[in-house]
Order: sequence, then C-alpha cells, then structure tokens
Amino acid sequence: YYKSRINMDDMEILDVEDGKDKDFNVSVKNAFKLHCRDAEETHLFCAKKPEQKQRWLKAFENERRQVQLDQETGFSITEVQKKQAMLNASKQHHTGKPKAVTRPYYDFLMRQKHPTLPTTLPQQQVFMLAEPKRKPSN
Repeated sequence: YYKSRINMDDMEILDVEDGKDKDFNVSVKNAFKLHCRDAEETHLFCAKKPEQKQRWLKAFENERRQVQLDQETGFSITEVQKKQAMLNASKQHHTGKPKAVTRPYYDFLMRQKHPTLPTTLPQQQVFMLAEPKRKPSN
C-alpha cells in the first residue's frame, strides 16, 4: 500500500541477493533495499521477476544521474510548477479507444433468425434481400 513519498536524495540503493535477508530475517527473491544514511532506515522491496528488479535498479540509477545533471546545470522547479504538475497528474486521463455506441434494438433484430418488421413501417422502406447464389463445390 502507499504510505508516503521517499526522499531519494538521502537514499542508497542496495542490490540484495536471493536468500535470507539478515536485516529483516526473511527469505527474499528479486529484492533490493533503499537505505537512508541519515535516519538508519531501510526499506525492502521485492519484484516478481528478475527482469523487473533490474528495471527498477536501472530506473533508480537513471534518476540519480538526472538529479546530478540537474544540480550541475542549475535546473530547478518552482513550487507553483510542482503544484501544477501534481494537479495535472491527478486529473483523470482517458486512454484507449472510445467506447462504441451500442444499438440494443438493432443488435437484437440482427441476432434473430427471422426478424419481424414493425407494422408501422411504410412499404416503400421495406426491401427484400435475396441471399447470394453460391457456386457448387466440386
């Protein structure tokens, strides 16, 4: 579950070998730790697959590299920009294709083997369709 944000500036990322973890006294697989140097606090994370663990470790590495580059170039984000970004992120984004509009009565008629037409329909609007003739199979 989500508890709160973790300040990564004070964290050290540790790759954990599969097996029994000495700090937490539990068996772990595909695990890594975030260790806070100042507060002596450690968070243990386990991924489902080794590939996921490697993706997380690579993402942490890339994030630290980006933070260092931002500090070197003097890049910073104002509080107003942070609040606007959080507001934008909290808005719901509709992804994927829009839902098709259903036509329940039309669909119902099309599923019937012998559909009946309403009696109020004028004869000029009724067309009889013949099935295409099929070629005899040899």
